Amino acid sequence: MKAKEKANEYDEQTVRALMEWVTHADLPKEVRLNEAEYIYDVKRYVEANLYDIKEHYPDPFYNPSITRLLRLKEIVESV
Repeated sequence: MKAKEKANEYDEQTVRALMEWVTHADLPKEVRLNEAEYIYDVKRYVEANLYDIKEHYPDPFYNPSITRLLRLKEIVESV
């Protein structure tokens, strides 16, 4: 397996822990991820990404949904 492909994989334990965290976290209504990305409805953002993960994991095409939630977690926990 190529190194790039390996780097973009998420194991089941990581995905389950992330889904558990995002389901129970005290999330803000809005959040700025960076200079170019602003989420004005975090609840919908989370719901959309969770839906993709629940329906398609472990299909690597949907790994960006996992990545987006991991980035959200980083931002929320750093505040």
